[in-house]
Amino acid sequence: MKTPKICCLLTAIALAQSSLFGVSTDPVGFVSVSVPAASDAALGAPMSRASEFQGVVESINVDVVTISGTPNWTTNQFTYVQGVQAKTYFVRIDSGTKEGLTLTITENGINSVKVSIPAGEDLSGITVGEQISIAPYWTPSTLITGVLPGTQILRYSASTPGTNLSASATYVFNGTNWLQGTTNVNDVPFGVNEGFTLRNNSTTVAQTISITGSVPMTSHRARLYTLAPSTTQDIRMFYNSPIPETIGNVFPSGSLAPGDRLLAFDNSAAGKNKSASTTLVWSGSAWLQGSTNVTTTYQLTPGSSYIFRKNQTGASAASVVWSDLPSYLQP
Repeated sequence: MKTPKICCLLTAIALAQSSLFGVSTDPVGFVSVSVPAASDAALGAPMSRASEFQGVVESINVDVVTISGTPNWTTNQFTYVQGVQAKTYFVRIDSGTKEGLTLTITENGINSVKVSIPAGEDLSGITVGEQISIAPYWTPSTLITGVLPGTQILRYSASTPGTNLSASATYVFNGTNWLQGTTNVNDVPFGVNEGFTLRNNSTTVAQTISITGSVPMTSHRARLYTLAPSTTQDIRMFYNSPIPETIGNVFPSGSLAPGDRLLAFDNSAAGKNKSASTTLVWSGSAWLQGSTNVTTTYQLTPGSSYIFRKNQTGASAASVVWSDLPSYLQP
């Protein structure tokens, strides 16, 4: 377990150990974002829901991870069942070369989980003895609470090629449930690195969105990708950290290509369908805002999401792993 350097920066720290349940409780923190009336805010969840199991790998077989020891799970206790089991779970690799990789659990036995493997990934390189955690994804009903009826969540497709993409799904809070049309979407999972838009439809009341959860204690890991030949790609994303992080520290140069862009939004500004307030461009050696080098000065804000505009540099679709250890976990 890594030792964080953020005790004085978080409102609450809870460090506890429970060998009985196989769970080591990570530090807890929160971020709050105020959304003006009749306005959009680009949000992400830099804290996760609490892990419900932590252990080590005994073996890997294609898409099945077997855990050492005898966790004595109930068959399919980590599988979502509408109206019965409201959580969708993932396995996170917490050590080794693929630290930070998350894999959705599709079924489980008494000591093993079968997972869905994202495009471009595999389980090679994950070795016996490496640490894993099991946790539930955030959902609309667990992540966004205490908001006014009529508040909306706008989500964006991760499989549609191109830029300036419109929302692919809109959820509306009716005062009790989150709905897409007439369908209850309270339990629909958010991706671990997924950015979304929160729309405050009140014409008079600003709303404060507070996200409380477990502070990430592993590397941030995601994929930066294009989806079609000769087509630049917009990706709604955020960086998993509860503290501001300098842009030059979070994107290793090997994950970037000249012409890649980061588009940021001013969540304090009023208005819907806002254009990006800031555009940064990777020159190949530095992040530029206009002609100004901001590599060591521009900071990503916890709780905010961004558009990463991946430049198409080849004749075919491609992706690259974006892996980085947050500053508070570094020695």
